[in-house]
Amino acid sequence: MLVLANLFSMRFLHTHKNLIPVLLLAVLSIYTILTVLFVPVYQDGEAYQQAFTPAHYGAFAAVFLNLLAYFLFRPFFKPLLLLTLGLTLFSIITFLPDNIRFNFGFGDVGVGFSILGLGMMMLFYFLNKPAAHAFINQHIIPTPTTEHAAQRRRQRIDQFKQNFASKSNESLQLMLQEKKVVPDALAAAQELLKKRQSIVTDN
Repeated sequence: MLVLANLFSMRFLHTHKNLIPVLLLAVLSIYTILTVLFVPVYQDGEAYQQAFTPAHYGAFAAVFLNLLAYFLFRPFFKPLLLLTLGLTLFSIITFLPDNIRFNFGFGDVGVGFSILGLGMMMLFYFLNKPAAHAFINQHIIPTPTTEHAAQRRRQRIDQFKQNFASKSNESLQLMLQEKKVVPDALAAAQELLKKRQSIVTDN
């Protein structure tokens, strides 16, 4: 029975893996609601009632919409979840009583990211690693064509040939024997030696 239960739970998690971030955000939303309603904050010895912010209301609405999309409008679920995680990352919505974020400053320009949003983005990435890699390779870092790859290799070899132009034949032959450099550098050394030998033969 225990084995069957484990298999069922693993199958359930695999089938509904993208629901995990939404459930976590729902739990955090409930925690935030209870904290804001029943846990006062103290300042100068006086207790103050916390209040919800527009970012909280946006987060609660996002959880409701994600659950609605998952069970009733599945094609819209993943885009909506990615939008929710993006809004969380940039602290536009928040699922915690206090938004915890870290800031990067570039001169007068500052950019802040939510630690919770970053963590949820990483969780979503690991849950969808194969699909994420395929999307990155197709749309962000496309795989170069054979012709383009050959052109880039030719450019690297030509650059190495310029760098090795002042080396002696003995140095180039030693480089080929030891093979301690990258393949493109070896190809450049070989081409230089062939070119020099052909010049000597012609003369």
